[in-house]
Amino acid sequence: MGAVEVFLLAVACVLLVGAAGELLFPRTRIPDPLWLIAGGIGLRLSGVVDDAMLRAITPFFAALALIIVLFEGGSRLVLSELRGAAGRGGVLALATFGATTLLVALFSLGLAALGVLEAWTFTHGVMLGAIVGGPSALLVAPSLRLVGAGERLGALLRAEASLTDALAAAVTVACIDIIVAGSLSAGAALLALGRSFGVAALLGGLVGWAWIPAMRALRGDAASYPLILAGLMLLYVLVDAMGGSPAMGVLAFAIVVGNARHFTRWLHEGDRGEGISLGRDVRAVHAQLSFIIKSLFFAFVGLLLAPPWSLLVMGALMGLALFFARLPGVYFTLRGAGLEDRELATAFVCLPRGLAAGALATLPMMAGVPGAERLPPLVFSAITATIVIFTVGFARAQRGRWDPRLAATARREEGAEEQFAARTAIVAGDDAAAGSSDRSARV
Repeated sequence: MGAVEVFLLAVACVLLVGAAGELLFPRTRIPDPLWLIAGGIGLRLSGVVDDAMLRAITPFFAALALIIVLFEGGSRLVLSELRGAAGRGGVLALATFGATTLLVALFSLGLAALGVLEAWTFTHGVMLGAIVGGPSALLVAPSLRLVGAGERLGALLRAEASLTDALAAAVTVACIDIIVAGSLSAGAALLALGRSFGVAALLGGLVGWAWIPAMRALRGDAASYPLILAGLMLLYVLVDAMGGSPAMGVLAFAIVVGNARHFTRWLHEGDRGEGISLGRDVRAVHAQLSFIIKSLFFAFVGLLLAPPWSLLVMGALMGLALFFARLPGVYFTLRGAGLEDRELATAFVCLPRGLAAGALATLPMMAGVPGAERLPPLVFSAITATIVIFTVGFARAQRGRWDPRLAATARREEGAEEQFAARTAIVAGDDAAAGSSDRSARV
C-alpha cells in the first residue's frame, strides 16, 4: 500500500477504536483514552508511522488541539452553573492546582539533578506543574453519570475542571513568557508579561463581544460552527501577530461567547427570553469535532510513548505524585460539604489529565523554551498514569454502584438530538441539557 492508503487506514483504525471504546466503556469500565493510547503504541511498534513525520505534524496538530480545548474550557465557565458551586469549587480548584504545581515543580528539580531534564529552573518546574495542574472533565463526567453520582459532587468537580483549565493555560503561558524573556530585568519581564496578557484579553474579549450579534443572526445556520472555528484560528494568529498570548486570546473569546446568554440578559433587562447562546447545533458539531481530536490526540500520545525509558518511568512517577498532591486539597476542601464517604473517595481519584495537559505540553517547545523538547513524552506518560489510577480507583470507590443498564436505558430513550445535548452539556456547561440527561439516566 502507498503512504496515503496507510495514513487513511491508520486514521480509520483510530476512530473505530475511539468509537468502540465509548460504546464499551459502560461495561468494561475502561475509559476510551486507554484503548486509544494502546492503539497508538501498536501503530508505533508496527512501524507504520515515521518519527520524522510525527515531529513534522506536532506543531500543527498541537495548535489545533489547543484551540479546541481552550474553547471547551472557556465555554464551560458558565456563570449559572458556577454560581452554586463557585465558592467551594473555586477553593477546591485553587487548592489542588496549587498543591500540584508546587509538588511537580519540586519533583522536576529532582529530575534535573538526576540529569533527566536539562537547562531547568524553578520557573520551568512551575510551568510543568501548571501544564498538568487540572483534571479533565471529559473523562470524569461520563463515569459520574453511570453511577448516578450526586448533583453536588458533579457540580463541584465540573467547577474544578473548568477553573483549573483556565489556571493551567494562564500560568503556563506566563511561565513561558518569563523564561523566553529571561535576559530582561524582573520589572521588564513583568511588564512584557502584562502586555502579552492585556493584548490577548482585550482582543479576545472584543472579538467575543463582536461575535454575540453574529450568534443571533446565525442561530440554526449550518455555517455557524465553521465560522466560529475559523474565527478562533484567525484570532489565534492575530493575537500572536500583535505580541499577545494566543492561548489567552482564545480563552477570553470562549468565556465571552460561552456566557453570551447571561451577558445579553444583563444588557437587556426587559428580555424575558433565553438570551443568546451558542446553540445546541453548535455544541453538537463541536462535540463531534472534539471526539475526533480527542481520538487522534490519545493515539498520538501512544505514538510518542517511546524511549528514552527514563522519561517514561519518571512521567509515570509524576502521575502518581499528582494523586498524592490531590489528597490534602480534596480532603480539607470537601470535608463538611455534605458528601457521603463514597463520594469523597470518588473525588480523591478524579484526577485524570487529558487533552488540555497534552496540548499545553507542546507550547514550551513551540516557543523555543530551553529543555522543553523532553516535556511531551514526560507529560504524556503522566497523563497515561493518571488515567490508569482514575480507572482503578473509581471502580473501587464505586464498587457495586456501576450499572451499565443506565447507559443502555439512556440510549434507548433519548433521541439523537438529546444525545448530542447530553454530551455537550459536559463540554460547555449547558445546564438545561445536563439536567435532562441526568433525569433520563436515573429513570
